[in-house]
Amino acid sequence: MKWPIEIADVEAAAARLAPHLKPTALRSYAPLDAEVGAGIRLFVKHENHQPTQSFKVRNALSVMTRLDDAARQRGVLAATRGNHGAGLAWAGQKLGIPVTIVVPHGNSPDKNAAMRGLGAELIEHGKDYDEALAWSLELEKERGLRLVHSTNDADVIAGAATLTLEILAEQELDALVIAVGGGSQAVGALTVARTRAPELQVFGVQAEGASAIHDSWHAHTPLKKPSADTFADGLATRSTYAMTFPALRAGLKYFTTVSDDQIAEALRVLLSTTHNLAEGAGAAGLAGVFKLRDFLRGMRVGIVLSGANIDLATLRRVLG
Repeated sequence: MKWPIEIADVEAAAARLAPHLKPTALRSYAPLDAEVGAGIRLFVKHENHQPTQSFKVRNALSVMTRLDDAARQRGVLAATRGNHGAGLAWAGQKLGIPVTIVVPHGNSPDKNAAMRGLGAELIEHGKDYDEALAWSLELEKERGLRLVHSTNDADVIAGAATLTLEILAEQELDALVIAVGGGSQAVGALTVARTRAPELQVFGVQAEGASAIHDSWHAHTPLKKPSADTFADGLATRSTYAMTFPALRAGLKYFTTVSDDQIAEALRVLLSTTHNLAEGAGAAGLAGVFKLRDFLRGMRVGIVLSGANIDLATLRRVLG
């Protein structure tokens, strides 16, 4: 198969991001290792320390630093549940590029406020991410803006891959356990591992209530789901994506699902052992480590705390 990006694309993205973002911390925590058990040494990549508290700012900058002057003046457009849009809004504010964001009705008020606060035009449409995305495709034709898909974009994947480039520059690992919403993080990790750490095993984790890509991986063919039901809104997709699914199918060592209860417990464990806040998608990697403990016994394992943008009502419910 043809991979959507190569290591040279990742290195070029890292060079474009360097003037705007510092590498995030990679840390280990003895209390967290004790909670996980099985002789696993865990390393946490703190993407929750990014300017928008999410790794998605990497993806946004990777795209927007490549736009020509005419495209910069017209602006960019995206559909999102929050973090992708916030990354674009932050990058747009920094680079002087107008940003239009489509979110589904009922989206997190905190995430909506953050995007508006960064200067984005916010449009509410549809019942979920997939319907918001369909509307953004209509707006792309109507307004002539550069649509930045949260996953199905080579520059987005290259931006996400830069976090794995940083991890492997700092620490040798046996495995990475990565939450999958659309797959940009996981495909980025696989791309970097192919040349920098060929023995590295990459595992995918998806929410049980939004398991389209997981189910497709096991069925060896793309499937769609009628709904995406999880409090981890960064994982709430109900289809596969042409640019990431073949690479996930070819490269992942294994793919599992975790329940919302398991994600919530992982969030609580991260808070108590690392004193870092995670949103649902940010805690799903750790939930996957607990689920895959027998696979990972005795290994050095990396997870990505991919975001911390959880609204207060959801956090209260999880902690309660």
